[in-house]
Amino acid sequence: MRTAIYLREPSIVTISAKDQRDANAQICRYRQTLSQVAVGTRRLDPGIYLVVSSGELAVSGAALDVQIVANDKDTWPDPKANVIALEPGASAASITEFFTVAKEISVED
Repeated sequence: MRTAIYLREPSIVTISAKDQRDANAQICRYRQTLSQVAVGTRRLDPGIYLVVSSGELAVSGAALDVQIVANDKDTWPDPKANVIALEPGASAASITEFFTVAKEISVED
């Protein structure tokens, strides 16, 4: 599964996994090379984030939207203007590329 998290402002975000295989799933931010373990509670800055997991994740926090693509063969919907505005210099094409490249990531990566 691919879970996109769109944060409009700095927030405390809690991510929990229903599948134990996802205990070490990583959260990645758009255009940043560092990732961190997704499951848990942490403060995140505004922006676009992605978690690749085996099963469904529960995401909670303030000022966020979550979008899930369950099947790796499914394509991401085109990002709306409010999503593009979350990352300086982003474009619909670059965000789509971020999610498309992520299709090659497995939970074990």
